[in-house]
This record gives sequence, structure tokens and C-alpha cells, in this order.
Amino acid sequence: MERKIRLYCFPFAGGTAQMYHSWAAHVNAAIELVPIELSGRGRRFPQPLFTHLADIVEDVRSLLQPEIDQKPYMLFGHSMGSLIAYELAKKVMQHGNQGPLHIFFSGRSSPNQSTDTNRSRLPDEELKKEIIQFGGTPKELLDDPGFIRMFLPIIRADMKAVETYPTEEEITPLPCNISIFNGKQDHLVTHLEKWKPYTTKEIEYRFFEGGHFYLLDHTREVVDAINQKALEFYNE
Repeated sequence: MERKIRLYCFPFAGGTAQMYHSWAAHVNAAIELVPIELSGRGRRFPQPLFTHLADIVEDVRSLLQPEIDQKPYMLFGHSMGSLIAYELAKKVMQHGNQGPLHIFFSGRSSPNQSTDTNRSRLPDEELKKEIIQFGGTPKELLDDPGFIRMFLPIIRADMKAVETYPTEEEITPLPCNISIFNGKQDHLVTHLEKWKPYTTKEIEYRFFEGGHFYLLDHTREVVDAINQKALEFYNE
């Protein structure tokens, strides 16, 4: 297979590129897995944290600009990562670069649904309780003072970026097929049918066992669904 399809993956609020490293064992040979590390965490920890989604997206676009036209690519984002994927797709095409072949939006209501919470302003102990309810972060880590000192500023910045994300009055549909992935028991995400106007092509819905962080427990199933889409492009 001469040309691989790159799969750029974006994390949830407070997440790092590490969450996608386990996917490497399951992706098809047609896919080049590229987990994106956002500024201010992981190997980019010394760099600034951004509290506005537009700044996060511009930072990612500048990272990918030298390579975005080299190979066909797909985008995958979970929760906050879905908003990043959507805004990035619009932005790269506005700059004259090639758009994605396919986008997977996971664990996120559509961009035209407002986020009416202010979790980013909660006191530390209340915020920790919220994080425990969401799942996705082991409680023993949240009880580690060293981890908390590093983690809370990151998740506060990400939460603020989501909370201040402007609800779209006019939807910008994307010229590619999209897939909506969600956990069957995820009560944080609603009205998934509102994603339909976000593509001029086809939309597919896939549901997996689990809550908001279903993908952490069902890695193989999620990656198999992505592999299937990637192989469709080679069979066209």
C-alpha cells in the first residue's frame, strides 16, 4: 500500500496524546496514526495553555501546515476534541489546503448546542468531584497532590475553552462524510440528530457500550470502525 491515510486524533478536555497510543496495535496498515499533543501538556508541557478554542485550533493548524497536503487524512476527536476537529477542518480549507476524507466526532453534542456550565470556575475539591463523575481519570491520580497540581490548570483551561466556544448561528457544513460515535450510556451528550446539517454528504451513527469515556474500554471496537472507513477509500 503506497500511500497511507493519516489519522489525526484530538483528546478530550484535560487529555493528552497518550490516550491514543494504544490504538497503534489495532490500526490497519492503511492508516498512519498521528495523536496530536495540545500545547501545555504531555511533551508540550512547557508551552502555554490556551483558554479559547480558536487559539487551540490555530496552534494545531500551524503544527500541521507543513504536512497537511502531503497525504490524504481523516480526523478523530473525542468530546472537546470533536470541536477541535470541526474547527480545524474549516480552517485548513479556508487557508487553501486539502480537506479531510472523513471526520469522526465522538462523545460530543453538535457545535450549535450551547454549553451552559461554568465548571472551569469551581473550587478544586468540587472540580475533582465533577471529574470523578465524568470518569476517564483514575481516582488514585486525583488523590495524588503532585498530579493535581499539574492536571487542574490544564483541565480548567480546556473547560474554559469549551465554555466560551461561540454557539454557531449559521452552520458550516463540511464537504466530507462524517461519523458520530457515542457511548450508549453517555448522558452528557444529547440530540445527536443535530449533527446532520454538518455535512453535505453522508452521516453515520455508531453506538458503543459505556458512558462518556466508552472509547477507553472499547479501543478495539472503535479502531475497527475507523479501519473500515479507511479501507473504503482504497476500495473506491
